[in-house]
Formats: sequence, C-alpha cells, structure tokens
Amino acid sequence: MNRNRIAIIAASGACAVVLAVGAMACIERVPVGYVGVVYSAAGVEDQTLSQGWHVMSPLKKVSRFPISQQQVVFSDDPADYNEKEHADWSIDAPADGGMVKINLTVNYNFLPDRVVDLYSRFNGMDGESLMESRIQNSIIAYVKEVTPRFSVMDIYADKKSEVNQAITEYLNEKLSSEYGINVVSALVIDVELDDTLMQKVQAKEQAKQDAEIAELEKQTAMAQAETDKVKAQAAADVALIEAQADADAAKIAADAEAAANQSVAQSITPELIQYLEAQARMEHGWVTVQGADTVVTKSE
Repeated sequence: MNRNRIAIIAASGACAVVLAVGAMACIERVPVGYVGVVYSAAGVEDQTLSQGWHVMSPLKKVSRFPISQQQVVFSDDPADYNEKEHADWSIDAPADGGMVKINLTVNYNFLPDRVVDLYSRFNGMDGESLMESRIQNSIIAYVKEVTPRFSVMDIYADKKSEVNQAITEYLNEKLSSEYGINVVSALVIDVELDDTLMQKVQAKEQAKQDAEIAELEKQTAMAQAETDKVKAQAAADVALIEAQADADAAKIAADAEAAANQSVAQSITPELIQYLEAQARMEHGWVTVQGADTVVTKSE
C-alpha cells in the first residue's frame, strides 16, 4: 500500500513537472520597447506580439525587433561605448578637400508595421542580428555618399549641424525603404584629420583669428578716432562759448562807457558853464569857457 502511494505521489510529481515545463514552454515574454514576430514550421504570422506575457503553442517561436529608440555607435574612442577598450570602428569618409575620420552615433527604431516583412526577407534574422550583419554596413556606405557634399572644414567645424541634418535625412530615406527603420538622429561625435589636413585647418584657423584681430583693432581705432573727434568738437564748442562770452562782456563794458560819456556830455549845460566860470573867478580870477568841446583857459 505504501509503495502504491509512493508511486502515485512520484507519478503526480512527474506530471506536475511536465505540466510546469509545458506551461513554461507555452508562455512567451516580449520585453518593453519590442514587438515579437511569431513563426513556426507553417511560416511567419502576420500579427506581431506586443510587449508583455503571451500564451502560445510550444511549436511557435518569437523573434524580437526593437520599436523603441536604439543606438548604434561608430567610433575609435572606447569612451563613446562606455567601455575601457573597443575596436576601432570609425568611418573613413570622403569630403571636399580630403578624407576625414568620423565618429558617429545613430539613434533609430524599427517601424512596427515592417518587421514581419523584414523577418521574411532576411531569412529569420531578428532586429539585433539584422543591425549587426547588414544595417551597420549600409549606414557606413550611405554616410560616405553624403560627406562629399561638404568641405573638410564644414565637417570638422563650420557646418557640423548641417552635416548632422543631411546625414539624418539621407539615412532615413535609405533605411526606411530598405530596412523599415526610422532614423531619429545621426550626430557627428568627433572628426579626426590626418597631419597634412590638420596643418591646413590650423593655418586657416590662424588666418581667421588674425583677420578677426585686425578687424577688432580697426574697429577700436575707428572708435578712438570718433572719441577724439567728439572731444575736439567739445573743446572747440567750449572755446567758442568762452570767446562769445568775452565779446559780450567787452560790448557790455563799451556800451556802459559810451552811455556814461553820453550822460556826462548831456549834463554840461549853459547854466553849468556859467556856474563854473563864476566859481573860477571867485577862486582864481577869471576863466572863459565857450562850450563843452572848447579848451578852458585861465587868466590870473
């Protein structure tokens, strides 16, 4: 009896394990930011799985494609990968005036309505495998088709934002139709030049700085000249005002003196002359005064 119970318990346990394993095999989890492409021996299903847990036949498999933003980096600097070491994977691209080495980051996502077709066309590759084996090489090739539109200096410094925009738009155009990918942004992290190009760039930068300094000195000299002109005009205005004031003062004095003389002349009347003659006779004898403009003579 005990043996039968033990056998039953063992069988029940085995069944439970089998059922648990079977249940696990029938459950599929699609991570956040992904969709799942369902396939089996019968082929690829048209309907994808959204993020979360799904119960499905153990005969079916799921391949994942990221529909949230992902990033692929092309660089020879391990810091761009947040690692201490990394293989050199920058892009040697042609430009107007020479070759440049570009470190680039591309932000992208797969379009949800295109993943089933991608899975079928590329022999069952998931999103990660497709990026590593095909899309990365396509990105490098397409970037090299864009960079010749710009000069070395444009890519190195002058028009980097325009370069970013041009690469983003071109990658979007190409990758959308070819791989069902939406390119959010393509950003140039860094640009490296060979020694010859670097010397040319440095010479051009120095010439630009010299020109800016010369222009600044010119503007400073013009400003100083204008300041000196204003000061000179101000001094001239002050001198003119002072001279006018002196002239006005002299005129006032002359007018006052003339008025005084006129007042004196007007004050000499016949009666005053007679009075003065009489006073002179009494004091000194006699004096003859004929008018205001005559010479007074004295007789003892």
